[in-house]
Amino acid sequence: MRLPSPLTQHQDGATAYCAVTVICPIRRGPWKRWATGSISSPNQHLVITASPRPLANYAKVVNGPAWYPKARVKPLAWLTVNGWRIRLVFVPANTNDGSAFAHHVVLIWTVGQHTYAAGFHDFAGVRTAVQLDQQLAASIKLVRP
Repeated sequence: MRLPSPLTQHQDGATAYCAVTVICPIRRGPWKRWATGSISSPNQHLVITASPRPLANYAKVVNGPAWYPKARVKPLAWLTVNGWRIRLVFVPANTNDGSAFAHHVVLIWTVGQHTYAAGFHDFAGVRTAVQLDQQLAASIKLVRP
């Protein structure tokens, strides 16, 4: 996946388990078997996650193991990109306390045994975040570990 150059300048660097610094697997604790990542620039923030199993509840995807029963997302649209049926949602902060996806417009889709989420913060408004998400979705290539 090709990221805008300002985002690639702010990576934290590789870890022992992860050469790709945008999204890495979690090996311990409640997030074990999830893969998560976050990258930011001075004017943008991208969050990505992959669940260890398919999830139908979009709020569970954006909250992961920290999900709670009152967590909600706002569905915006359906997209089809790369043959994947993708749900576009907005993640309000008031119903997703502590989620890295709060205030993000997020793409959510399931392929095989994993549900994926990726989304940009709505700093410049929802319309701009949707455009960034669509560009991101068109460039995503899923690879095996």
